[in-house]
Amino acid sequence: MSAALPYLRALRKSDLVTLAELSDMKDFADMKKTELEAALDTHLSQNKTRLSHEAKLSDYYERLARPPRGSPIKKEPKAEMSSFDGSTPVKRSTRRRSVKPKEEVEATDDSDAPTDKSSPAPEPDLAATQTPARPTIKFPSLPPSPAVVTDAIDRQTTRVRKSVSEAWDQSGMTERTHSLRSLLSSVSTIQTLVLVLELFSVVKAIMPWRKFTIPAIESLNTSSCTHNIPDLFNTFHPAFWSPLMLWTTTSVVLPSVIAYFFDINLKMSQSGTHVTTRRAAAAAADKAKACGDPLVFNVAKALIATIVYGSGFTFWNLFNNSSVMKVVDSVPGGLQGLLTSSAICTLGSLYEAILRK
Repeated sequence: MSAALPYLRALRKSDLVTLAELSDMKDFADMKKTELEAALDTHLSQNKTRLSHEAKLSDYYERLARPPRGSPIKKEPKAEMSSFDGSTPVKRSTRRRSVKPKEEVEATDDSDAPTDKSSPAPEPDLAATQTPARPTIKFPSLPPSPAVVTDAIDRQTTRVRKSVSEAWDQSGMTERTHSLRSLLSSVSTIQTLVLVLELFSVVKAIMPWRKFTIPAIESLNTSSCTHNIPDLFNTFHPAFWSPLMLWTTTSVVLPSVIAYFFDINLKMSQSGTHVTTRRAAAAAADKAKACGDPLVFNVAKALIATIVYGSGFTFWNLFNNSSVMKVVDSVPGGLQGLLTSSAICTLGSLYEAILRK
């Protein structure tokens, strides 16, 4: 403990935090006030040559340069010596009497005898003793002010937010999220997801699943387990291919052919003016890459689904009625599900075309 520690104890914790930041002290954010006082005192004492020129630390180093004051000395009062010895005569009021000299001598001897007996022995002087310093009692630190608590919470929140942001940037999730968002923000992606969902539903309905049991292996200390796997032998039967080909024809092949030949976007791009901007040229290039108009594709898909699955059209007996009913029952929502997905993609195509214009 240095001589300037009482000066630090008299300061508030916010002032101690300011001095710690000024002196480049490390790891003091979680310290209590008493711990911060002792740590700051040690840090400032060790870095006196480097920090003595700071104006805010002048009061501290001024008190540090002062010599330490000792504890006050308490002296016991000296015991007074008895004045009943032979050196100090005892005043006594006596009357003059005319007596014989012998009697005076006897009287004098008698009076001196009790005086010698009653005089106490001189007490030794008590040596001056120094009172030891009162031990420092460490009281629990008082709670800091609300402003200090708020600052500490803000610092911790900033550190956590910064660390989380750095970890997120290093993981590359931001770029992947933006790429996925850009991929899903198109009508073609939505249309592809709808077709994949319908295909999965049809295959699941026409492909039976069998239980396959893996026997226990004693050498590997494993128990037997059962799994469900598709029965691939069913692919050799017409009952598998007939519903699958019917769905492929009505949901993919015929709508794609109609959308390719009845491409409204292609006609609109060819009827434009000769003076085109860079933006119009880029839009025309995108349209040229497309295999067909998504609006026409979804309208054709809805019309074909209504004719085939709603009216029971079997393409002149190319497919049987059981295949038609199998597809209708396997697709999510049946005929209404097919029409709803086509309507959603149609609205998306219209909205995308409006934004492109």
